[in-house]
Amino acid sequence: MGELVIRPFREGQDEGAWIELANAYFGRYYGPEMEPMDEDDVEWLKSGPWWRDSRPLVAELGGEPVGMILPWIDRAREPPKGYIWSFVVRPELEGTDVDRALLREALSWFASEGAASAQASVRDNMEARMALLRSEGFRLVRSWSIMRLRPGELAEGLRPNRQVELRRADPLGSEEDLRLLNALYNQTFSEHFDFRPESPEETRSWFEHEGYEDLTLIAYLSGRPVGFVAAIVRKDLPRLAFKRGRIVSIGVLAPFRRRGIGTALMLAAIDWLASKGVEVVELDVDDDNPTGAPAFYARLGFRRAYGILTFLREF
Repeated sequence: MGELVIRPFREGQDEGAWIELANAYFGRYYGPEMEPMDEDDVEWLKSGPWWRDSRPLVAELGGEPVGMILPWIDRAREPPKGYIWSFVVRPELEGTDVDRALLREALSWFASEGAASAQASVRDNMEARMALLRSEGFRLVRSWSIMRLRPGELAEGLRPNRQVELRRADPLGSEEDLRLLNALYNQTFSEHFDFRPESPEETRSWFEHEGYEDLTLIAYLSGRPVGFVAAIVRKDLPRLAFKRGRIVSIGVLAPFRRRGIGTALMLAAIDWLASKGVEVVELDVDDDNPTGAPAFYARLGFRRAYGILTFLREF
């Protein structure tokens, strides 16, 4: 099959191979439920603030791209921390020297840049990837649940706060809204796993994906901002097993929790997603979330679909 070569990603040349490899690899594990990667996804990653602190790598066999890994260093942490993003190989080559060589090259780069640890996440049916991570010194540190709800199957008897005012925010068009949303996110997630304060630039980037339409609501109680929710849906819903929309983030300030504010935010976001033709609303949640979020989502009617496992290696 030729010599295995690990080389830097070439912008303007390797994007198509990245998309093809990602869709083949993840299609193996997600099947007809997978939302395929496309050009908008690649351009969004390349335009974000994380790209400048990444070192994307391509594996070639006989001159043909057969694997891709996107290692990113979070230099806002002290010491820096490495993250493995978009680690994909041709399905028939998983478990060979291809994915091991890509991972080792990424880990070597992390260590050379002063990272104290590296983190990677995998779906719970990716046995080969989990075995690779463990063999390279990673250990399981956290589990997450992907939960789903059909809008017509919301639980009965929900009690949203009737005094809360919900205002649609515009984090791309209004600097004031962007900074308010950034502050609410940092306050509401400060006690969560792997948290570090997010910059306004990072918050803005989450809304700059050209392929998605989003709704961002800020909740006010007696004129004070106390929470937020952000939901997204693809502008052109792909024809998958079902049409999917996502709640990408929701938070309520600690003194105002368990007062129906989160329920009001969730119901408004779900209603908006349903109006866009979404058949299934999806979200992810830390199984050990300190706010009790998994139970909250279950009370709304969300049910666990599968898990995501987070692995950590220390240098």
